[in-house]
Amino acid sequence: MVDGQGLKHKGISEELVLKIELAVLISLYLFLITAGFHVVSQIIIAYVILTATFIYTQVSKEKSPWFRTLFVFLGMFLTLRYMYWRVTVSLSYSGFYDFIGTMLLFAAEIYSVIIYVIGVFSSLSPLERKVVDVSELKPEELPSVDIYIPTYSEPIDMVTDTALASLSIKYPKERVNVYILDDGGSDQKCNDKNPVSRERARERRRQFLEVSERIGVGYIIRPKNLHAKAGNLNEALEKTSGELILILDCDHIPTQQFLNNTVGWFLERPDMFLVQTPHCFYNPDPVERNLKMFGIIPGENQMFYQHIQKGHDFWESSFFCGSAAVLRRKFLVEVGGIAGDTITEDAETAIGLHGRGYKSAFIAIPMVRGRNPDTFAGMVLQRIRWTQGMIQIFILKNPFRMPGLKWYQRFSYLSASGFWFFAFSRVVFMLSPLMYLYFGLHIYRADSLDLLGYTIPHVIAAAQVSSILYSKVRWSLFSEVYETAISFFTLPAIIEVLIKPRDAQFEVTPKGEDVSKDFISHLVYPFVAMLCLIMLGYCCGIYRWFVYPDERYITVMTLAWNSFNLALVITGLAISSEKGEKRNDVRMPSQESCRLRFSSNAFDGHLKDVSMGGAALDLPEEVWEDVSMLLKEETPQLTISFMDDNSVTLDGDVLRFNEGQLVISFKNTEDDLDLRQKLIALVYGSEDRWINLDKREESPLMLTTFWMILRHSLENVKFAEIFRQTFHDLLRRFKFGV
Repeated sequence: MVDGQGLKHKGISEELVLKIELAVLISLYLFLITAGFHVVSQIIIAYVILTATFIYTQVSKEKSPWFRTLFVFLGMFLTLRYMYWRVTVSLSYSGFYDFIGTMLLFAAEIYSVIIYVIGVFSSLSPLERKVVDVSELKPEELPSVDIYIPTYSEPIDMVTDTALASLSIKYPKERVNVYILDDGGSDQKCNDKNPVSRERARERRRQFLEVSERIGVGYIIRPKNLHAKAGNLNEALEKTSGELILILDCDHIPTQQFLNNTVGWFLERPDMFLVQTPHCFYNPDPVERNLKMFGIIPGENQMFYQHIQKGHDFWESSFFCGSAAVLRRKFLVEVGGIAGDTITEDAETAIGLHGRGYKSAFIAIPMVRGRNPDTFAGMVLQRIRWTQGMIQIFILKNPFRMPGLKWYQRFSYLSASGFWFFAFSRVVFMLSPLMYLYFGLHIYRADSLDLLGYTIPHVIAAAQVSSILYSKVRWSLFSEVYETAISFFTLPAIIEVLIKPRDAQFEVTPKGEDVSKDFISHLVYPFVAMLCLIMLGYCCGIYRWFVYPDERYITVMTLAWNSFNLALVITGLAISSEKGEKRNDVRMPSQESCRLRFSSNAFDGHLKDVSMGGAALDLPEEVWEDVSMLLKEETPQLTISFMDDNSVTLDGDVLRFNEGQLVISFKNTEDDLDLRQKLIALVYGSEDRWINLDKREESPLMLTTFWMILRHSLENVKFAEIFRQTFHDLLRRFKFGV
């Protein structure tokens, strides 16, 4: 029998042994990283590791945590060996300008590796948090909830749909209130000196008051538009009283189980300040749409919300993302409301509350659907705000200076905020080969054996580690595509906020932009400039091939790097070639039962897909002839059955009927708000539909992905229109002296 004191001593002993074992493993790992292997030995070790990792990624479909961790650390070993070689062997001084280029490239590499290592640390053990069931609780045992829907300039119909969906959330009605927080109808806006702006704001307020009264939600305005979204939310905090607050961006339509899936954690943990859920979208983002890859690749949001946030949650650092989140009022009031020192008020609020020791949770079930920015320009504006806000946090609320955070929370927030400096490294990597091709600067010194032993294994290993961690949520090279596409625009924003960290301005992401026609984005010009620079680089490379024959090896390697950059620039040009979208509503796969009703007969079928604007349904073959005859005489009604014996009956116009598939366009869903609420519940109410919709194949091999990206880019880029627009703009600017 062991007494309590004996157990205590045993616990200390076990903990001490674990720490010693960990210290020995880390010491061995560092020793191997810094060991002086001959380059041939390094080549053998590197390719044994790469081969073993390749076999593991191809054979092991269900990756055990132990093997995943082993191969991740083997991949990191090759990257850290590469950096050790860079520091101890590759760096040298051969001239002032060479040295400047060398240090720029090395700084970009150091930054990338640091973010890579911290990112691996954050993502290695994603937490699959379960829902705390509240179905057996009585209404009076559940916390009261206020639902906030902040809006500024978005279309009223968009906000109304979110409010209607919020009213359909399954939760005791007496325990929930819905509020539209309208910053576009504030007293300041309604008394604007500009008469057009003033009348627009007053009309907006009048329409929102009417809609709010019709559907039974609250409408909150404030005197002045201070502190952007944070100020809007804090105004509502003072005017409402719910124990919990669900915040929804005005385009984020919630499913019916949102509160039942989230409030349980607040009952389970009295110190819980936040339950965050994923942001998911029903329309393609500009990259997916303009490359025509929507439905093929995982959405850009998937990597963050289906892996990285789970990793943050493991380290008690999952943070507020501005919407699709429930917060405890008491803790918000304790810190003076939503923080407003930065323009990413969400993450800033979270880091402050984590510093006070309060807890957060992340539930990975997709329970809202929002609208991605419609245009590349809208996407860039959104990412500039995120970039500046997270860098403000890095500077003003630095995780290593924030009191109260645990050491692992500091690293998690460092990963989240430090990542947004990526534009610096992306631009440096884009320009580096041109430094040699144009000016003959030797900024990267490596012979063929060094490349085989260090550089190439590092690049492949980094891709393999990404595949091990993220293959289900991000295909190879798509991080490069997204980051390169916006880096030319976020880099000036980074410099601006570094110089004046408190002067960043909150810019609302435009939603509902007109993309009915093809056009060339006005943001195309940096890609045109880079294309010209890269093509000129090829000319310089050909010149160097003949004039400097002893440097042909360097020339070939540099031109290969230049070619990869060319592929990224062509992809940027394709993304800037905006594609028109004829259909306003995205149709979702569906399997609900339905009935097609005529005055004299009715026929049962199943939906194939459905949207807010219409549906496609399949009818059994034995009724095709009867339906075809009746369609010539009258327009049918469609009754659709869905969750919990609910149903909705819709009038519509038949667009076509072919081989048993009938496509119908709905009528009267804009003005009949009761009908629209039922339709919203049908299309958006169940998270099961969204879980299935988001499923994608795992990432193929990197070369396969590269050729896929290049093929889609070349198929969709509009070179003629781009250069015609660029030429005309240059003439106009020159002519008028702009």
